[in-house]
Amino acid sequence: MKNILLTLLVCLSLMNSNAQAPQGIPYQSVIRNGSGALLMNQAVHVRFSIHDSTMVGTIVYQETHTTTTSNLGMIALSIGQGTPSTGMFSSINWGVNSKFMQVELDAAGGNNYTDLGTQQMMSVPYALYSNAAGEVKSKGSNPKTLIYTSNGF
Repeated sequence: MKNILLTLLVCLSLMNSNAQAPQGIPYQSVIRNGSGALLMNQAVHVRFSIHDSTMVGTIVYQETHTTTTSNLGMIALSIGQGTPSTGMFSSINWGVNSKFMQVELDAAGGNNYTDLGTQQMMSVPYALYSNAAGEVKSKGSNPKTLIYTSNGF
């Protein structure tokens, strides 16, 4: 009886799940000090800011991450899953204006950030796919009618 209930619960939860693009942007970096030496196994603070229109445009989203570098000095974070200080990641209007990502670091793990640079954000695979997926092809005499057959749309 337990197995049947467990199977039913799993099936119901799978039916309720929705496929969505992840709400985050992967970010990896190797952290070094001013002399170029790796900062290994050290607590650091990273701040990401998304600017609208230009490199110095309005900050539409900003978040911080507290993390520890690996024994190779590496960090791996997801932008959009940190601690927000300005805006909401899910509310960024990606369809209007260019966006620019600024990265700042406090290698001492405090709030004295050093600007590591700002770069324009470009298309990513999910965005390129969704652009193509948004083009719906129709068949038949009425171009507004979408017809699905066993061979597809």
